Amino acid sequence: MSRTQEFDANEALDRAVALFWEKGFLDSSMDDLVKATGVSRYGIYGTFGNKREFFKASLRRYVDRIVSHMQRPLRKRDASLAEIQEYFAKLLQLAGSDRGRLGCLICNTATEVAPHDEDVGRAVRAVFDEYSRVFKRALRNAQARGEIGKDCDISALAWYLTGVIQGVAVMVRAGYGKERIREFVKVAMRTLR
Repeated sequence: MSRTQEFDANEALDRAVALFWEKGFLDSSMDDLVKATGVSRYGIYGTFGNKREFFKASLRRYVDRIVSHMQRPLRKRDASLAEIQEYFAKLLQLAGSDRGRLGCLICNTATEVAPHDEDVGRAVRAVFDEYSRVFKRALRNAQARGEIGKDCDISALAWYLTGVIQGVAVMVRAGYGKERIREFVKVAMRTLR
């Protein structure tokens, strides 16, 4: 007879996301995960598998909850320059918060885990690819409306903006203040004009 799950898996994932976001994959032990989630080792292994699988599930949860929320303005069918600016305003707001000081879990994972784990690397690249895709659509709309130049390389700009996000995350994690990061984003926004 199998045991019933005695915890909320989504709540456990949210707590694991917080732990991995703060400490990273390598510095988060199974004991840390048990303590942070309130779930026994048996419960973690039975529901999520090993630490790596729990981490991958946590990344998916982070993308579903945090990344999707941040991308909401960019996902509008008619998103344009205003939505790109709205996105970066939200990013600056997050960067200045207590949670934002941790940088971006995807960016942190790109440097800590992705070089050594192809599955995780694919997951990270999928997030970057999606950012590029939503930026391309918004930039095409902006170009069609005359908000940016007709000669702009939309694909290059989309990847540039994707890189700016990662730059902000790294700067925050490194301890730079809001003003320095705001200047960085301001210059990035000027390149769109």
